[in-house]
Amino acid sequence: MDDNTNNSKNGEIGKNQNKLDTNRNDDFNNIFSNIHKRKIYTSSEDTLNCNSKTSIKNDINFSSFNNKTKLKTNENVVNKNKSQIRSKDIERLQQKIKEFLFEIKIFLMLVLFRFYNSIALKTFFVADEYWQSIEVAHNFVFEYGYLTWEWKEKIRSFSYPLLFIFPYMILKHFNLDNTDLLIYFPRIVHVFIAALCDLYTYKLTKKYFGRNAAKWALFCSMLSWSNWNILVRTISNSIETSLTVMALYYWPLKKTKDNNIPIKDLMISLSLAAIACFFRPTNGIVWIFLGINLLIQYRKSLKSLINIIYHVLIVFVMALIITIGIDKLYFNEWVISPWNFVKFNIIENISIFYGYNSWYWYFSIGLPFIGYTFLAFMIPGVITSNFHILFYLLLWTVCVYSNFVHKEYRFIYPIVPIIFFYSGHCLDLISKYDKKIKSYIRKIIWKCVALLVLTNIPLGFYIANVHQRGVIDATNYLRKEIRHHDDADGILYLMPCHSTPFYSYIHKNITLDFLTCEPPIG
Repeated sequence: MDDNTNNSKNGEIGKNQNKLDTNRNDDFNNIFSNIHKRKIYTSSEDTLNCNSKTSIKNDINFSSFNNKTKLKTNENVVNKNKSQIRSKDIERLQQKIKEFLFEIKIFLMLVLFRFYNSIALKTFFVADEYWQSIEVAHNFVFEYGYLTWEWKEKIRSFSYPLLFIFPYMILKHFNLDNTDLLIYFPRIVHVFIAALCDLYTYKLTKKYFGRNAAKWALFCSMLSWSNWNILVRTISNSIETSLTVMALYYWPLKKTKDNNIPIKDLMISLSLAAIACFFRPTNGIVWIFLGINLLIQYRKSLKSLINIIYHVLIVFVMALIITIGIDKLYFNEWVISPWNFVKFNIIENISIFYGYNSWYWYFSIGLPFIGYTFLAFMIPGVITSNFHILFYLLLWTVCVYSNFVHKEYRFIYPIVPIIFFYSGHCLDLISKYDKKIKSYIRKIIWKCVALLVLTNIPLGFYIANVHQRGVIDATNYLRKEIRHHDDADGILYLMPCHSTPFYSYIHKNITLDFLTCEPPIG
């Protein structure tokens, strides 16, 4: 019994121990499984964190790379733009240098052309060619001579004769005043003045119509009989014309896009216009029209209007001071010669003593005479262009001068470059049209050139070599005779007043008398 009971107890104890062992094993398994799960979870979290970190790093790296590439592309674009701008600036500079050198070549060619023009003139034009220019300068340098009534009444400024003082002083210093250089050397001044007129006719046309039209305008200027006859003569109308076309080139004839006045060009133009008014006060007629037009163009900009008026006043005051200063040195008293000129010739109408013409004379005779066959090309040039301001200036000038009773075609001579301006445009259009025509003979442009050549060259030759030549030949003869007769004490001219050169040709301190024609002053 006891043994059986012991065995049963031992069996129960074994069973209990087995249960405990299994429970322990289950607990250990659970513990290990939890630990394993935690490890797996943590490892998965770690992998996720690592992946997310790497992805963030990759995103950051890609975005920074993209930004860097964008910056590099922007820098490349900026550098390309800068290089393009630099290349364009260099091209513009090179183009300007080429054009400048080309214009210098043109100018030198024109100087040679006008030099030949000056020595080819053998005729008399008008009295002012001598009596208001080289006679006054000769009297000042060599301290003998004759001055007309205009200088006694102080209606002329010494500004223009001042140009010939230096050539005469050179001849006097080197004892060359008894040679033929006395006659030709003062003309050298006008050789350069005439060459500048031709050059700026070219430049003005190129500025508004292009280079091809400018070449035709230059052709017209060189071919013109009126330029051949007047431009190189020692007369104030010649330099007035040159200064006018130079000033027109710099004048703001077109309104700028930014509505700002080009002050530099305006000051250059005003200065040249002021010098022209030194020599010919009536040149102000041109600038009154252009000044009013400029004020109308910029009427909506108060700043521009103030700039215009301010700079005009500066130039006007400076010009007046210089003119008065030059005349003070010459007359030895304070004189406003431009005012005296206007007073005698326009207000008191003293100029009528030297001739009276109808109001339409400039339209019927004056303008057709100096424009000649170029007018046939100027009118189509005006019609076919969109730039009419200079044509209106031409009409204004002729209309205003038509109100003066005394008329000479040289008074409207400053508008001649405008005729060539529009003629060059017309000839350029004809030459472009002729490109469609294959036959060389049928081209219209050569017929136009033939017309201009055949009408201008014969007339220019006649005016420069035949018309009114006798008085110059007579003066040259007397000049030679005076040299061979030391006992000669005077010459009497029985001919119309001021119809020959005087002491500027004879160049000997003897008595020279002529029939005067002074107006009834006072």
